[in-house]
Amino acid sequence: MKIQRAKVYSGITLASLGVSLLNLPLFVLGLLVMVTSRKAFNPMEKDSIYRPETQRDTALILLILALLEGITGFGAGPQTSSIINELTLGLLTRGLSLELHLILIAPLSFFFVLHSLSGLGNLLLRKGVKNVLVYKLILPLLMLTLFSIAFYLDTLYF
Repeated sequence: MKIQRAKVYSGITLASLGVSLLNLPLFVLGLLVMVTSRKAFNPMEKDSIYRPETQRDTALILLILALLEGITGFGAGPQTSSIINELTLGLLTRGLSLELHLILIAPLSFFFVLHSLSGLGNLLLRKGVKNVLVYKLILPLLMLTLFSIAFYLDTLYF
C-alpha cells in the first residue's frame, strides 16, 4: 500500500475513532490527515484514491468490517448471543458484542463512502473527464460532506 492511500486510510480510522468515542477533535484530526494527503486526490498520481487498487483495498476492508458487524450483531441479539458466546469461547459476551457492534458502524460507513467515491472517480476517469477540479475539489468536498453526515447520524442515533 502506498503512503498517500495509507494516510487516507489512517485518517478514516482516526475519524471513525472520533465518532465512536464522541470526540469531535479526533474526528477533525482524522479529516485533516485525509485532506493533507494532496497526492491521494490527484488522478494522475500512481498513489491516487481513484485507482482500482483503492477499490480492492476498501472492498476487502468492507468485507472484514461487514463480517465483524454481522458476528457482533448476532452476539448482541437476545436469542443468538449464547451461540456466539460459545463459538468465541466466551470472548464475545452480549454486552461486549453490542458495544463492538455500535463502534463498527462508523468505520463501516466511512470506508463505504471512500469506496463509493473512489469508484465514482475511477468511472469519471474512464469516461474521459479530465477536469482536475472534479478530483481535487468536488469529490473530496463530497467525501467530507458525507463523512460529516455519517458523523452526525452516528452520534445522533447511536
